[in-house]
Amino acid sequence: MDSRGHRAIRALAVFLVLALGVAALLPLIARGAFQVNGVISTCGGPTPFVSGTVTLIDANGINPPQTTTSSQFSGVYAFTPPTGSYTISVTASGYYPASNSTPVRFDGSRSVRIDACLFRYGTPSKVLGVTVLNGGLPVAGASVAAFNLSNPTGRPQLVTTNTTNAAGLTNLTLWAARFLLRASAPDYQTDQSVDVSTQSTATINLVAGPRVFGHVQDSSGAFLSSGVVAWLYDPSAPNSSAYRLIPAAVSGSFFDLHAPAGTYRLIVDADGYLTHEESPLTLPTTNPHDVTLNAAPQELYHTTVAYGASDWSNLTVWRNLTLNADSTLPGLGPANLRDLRLQIDATIGNGNGILDPGEITGFPTWLAAKGPGYVTTDAFLTTNGRAYNSSLASFSVSVSPTLGTPNAKVWINTTATYALKGTPPLIATGAKTYNVTLTMVPDSNTTAYQNYSYAIILPKHYELNQTTRVPSNAPMTFTGFTTVTVDPGVASGTPQARMTVSKSLVGMARAKVVAPIGKFNVVNANFTNYQAYVAGNTSMTFSGEDTYDPNGHAADANYTWNFGPSGARGWGIRTNFTYTQAGLSTVNLTVTEAGGNVTYRDITIFVDDRIPVANIKTNRTGSGIWNNLTLRVDEGTVVRFDGSASTDLAYPGKNGVILDSGYAWDFNGDRKTDATGKIVSWTLQKPGNFTVNLTVTDSVGWKSVNATITAIVNDTKGPVPAFAILDPEKDWGVISSPFEQKTIVLNASRTTDDHDNNSALNFTWTIPGPLMGSTGSSHTFYGINISFAWQEWNLSYGVKLSVKDTGFPTGKSNYGNLTRNITVQIDVLLHADLFIALDPT
Repeated sequence: MDSRGHRAIRALAVFLVLALGVAALLPLIARGAFQVNGVISTCGGPTPFVSGTVTLIDANGINPPQTTTSSQFSGVYAFTPPTGSYTISVTASGYYPASNSTPVRFDGSRSVRIDACLFRYGTPSKVLGVTVLNGGLPVAGASVAAFNLSNPTGRPQLVTTNTTNAAGLTNLTLWAARFLLRASAPDYQTDQSVDVSTQSTATINLVAGPRVFGHVQDSSGAFLSSGVVAWLYDPSAPNSSAYRLIPAAVSGSFFDLHAPAGTYRLIVDADGYLTHEESPLTLPTTNPHDVTLNAAPQELYHTTVAYGASDWSNLTVWRNLTLNADSTLPGLGPANLRDLRLQIDATIGNGNGILDPGEITGFPTWLAAKGPGYVTTDAFLTTNGRAYNSSLASFSVSVSPTLGTPNAKVWINTTATYALKGTPPLIATGAKTYNVTLTMVPDSNTTAYQNYSYAIILPKHYELNQTTRVPSNAPMTFTGFTTVTVDPGVASGTPQARMTVSKSLVGMARAKVVAPIGKFNVVNANFTNYQAYVAGNTSMTFSGEDTYDPNGHAADANYTWNFGPSGARGWGIRTNFTYTQAGLSTVNLTVTEAGGNVTYRDITIFVDDRIPVANIKTNRTGSGIWNNLTLRVDEGTVVRFDGSASTDLAYPGKNGVILDSGYAWDFNGDRKTDATGKIVSWTLQKPGNFTVNLTVTDSVGWKSVNATITAIVNDTKGPVPAFAILDPEKDWGVISSPFEQKTIVLNASRTTDDHDNNSALNFTWTIPGPLMGSTGSSHTFYGINISFAWQEWNLSYGVKLSVKDTGFPTGKSNYGNLTRNITVQIDVLLHADLFIALDPT
């Protein structure tokens, strides 16, 4: 196709745009999908149309920027973004950049148009040859940049850059106009003005001019490299000056700034740290000029959404921003100048480096022009799948007075009301459940930690019931049930909280005493008539943990306790209280459930601060109390010990409780419990004089003094005799059968008695048969040990041992008797003529 054909097509395109509008040239965008669109043209044109990079910017910074390319034939671009307030910026080769400063509201109900025109660079093109020298020698690898200072944008614009070759030469494609050339090489930077309309070559001699450089460190001395930026700022220079705002060359933690001699403000920052500002800084200065940065506190981006008290179709949304002094906002410039006040001054003020009163009052107006952060809530919050539209008329902005205080935090608060989109119908009230979906901007941690959080205030009598995280591993956290606060944490994308909200149902408050063990006694565990004894002057723990909530949020309710009759208060699902006065107490527990419903419970408490009194009775001493008296019984008698006469008074007019386990009996005076129980049958097995103690402990742990009786147990059993035969010739060993005429010892030390020791017993022996050195056939001996020898052998001598005790305590002795047959063997040496005759028959 020849050039005439191309011209004809372009002419047709111009006609269509002018005659039919932008929409006619958007065949690739589905009808019905509303857009932010427009035409990018040449200023003063509109033709030729410009094919450039168009960036769509959310003026409130909620939605991320989007980019597209405008058509080279029509200049048309189009976006289908979430709802919001938008501006655009445009860059194109051969053109100065352009942007619109007034946000345009896009609510998704219709397409909106944002046009822009770009000023072209000068024509025709002209090549400028540049030589870079240092000390007369060529500098290879030097960077040469050309800035156009006089242009329609009113600010210096970088047109092109190039790098010198080995001969120190480079070519720049410019046009016939005046440019500022900046040649840079390590440790050098030299600026030089050149008029390309009158010259085609230029030589720049690099010299070491004024400079400030240094490293950036934190307070611990660690070097910082993430997001390091540095600027020299001279607000007294005109906007068109290349020396009004000078960026540093940065490598890791090292910054390097070259500038003409003069006075500047040095601004240095790094990601996660507060900006260091130094003013005035006069060049030349001493180097290195190291900078220490302090960690930045978190910036807070909090959004609160409130439904009506009983209305799901209308909202109020508050956005509250807490910004550091070095924060930036979309629409403020210059970009990356980490000083909120300087950016306000440069963007909406006179750029003198000072925040003037007019700029302070103008800043809220500038913010108000952005409109609500959420134009609609389609990509933010829906109820049962339905979104809300903001009322621009309701939108208001306030800025904290700290804006006028250098380096202070700044608070920005906005408010807007919202109505349900697509009405009628409205969202019906009174349903059992609603589905609320919250789509969030997550926390970010780049230039500073931006902590996002969201609070949803539900209509009265509704509460959060269930939550689903999308994605399931999103690090979001939840607090509250009627006001639900969600912190999305640091995450990628736009995490969602899908919440099921349920109507709050009235639960049932339940209260009880749970600790300390042993210091309380529940006498009626029924929660409708709960009664318990508690110890006075003791820290008691009360619990509402058995409270019932139909929606399962009992642990998240508010618990308030009132302790009568003093009226003292307590809070929490568990609380502690000490009664300092005995008596009747009604304890009220009021539970405000997560959904706002209130339930309460009264319980009855008997405060016991009295020590019980122990009393002993027995079946052997009649019906009266036998404390400090004497019980006399024979050994082996079963005695029924009875503590039922013991008494306990909780407080005047109210008996305390002694549980069966509270009766502790000691039957031998060793202070150790032998049995427990109100009534205990105990066998007094051994004779003797014993102390019987009863200690009573009531149901709240108060312990009585001992009740005591003396038990005298009569000895009614005789000793149990026993003896052994000892052989002196066998080292006093025990034998069973002695020899005739051999001395033996009968030892009765094996004899036992249930009261007396052997030394108190009386031993009487009767020994039959002839004994060596004695006459007669029966002999009497006394003592525990006796010694003798039988004169003659015998198959059986019946030895009798009679033992008598002392008869405690009356002296009436008891006897024990033993008869033992003993065989006395033949000593054959004593009978040499002994023979045995055999019967021959």
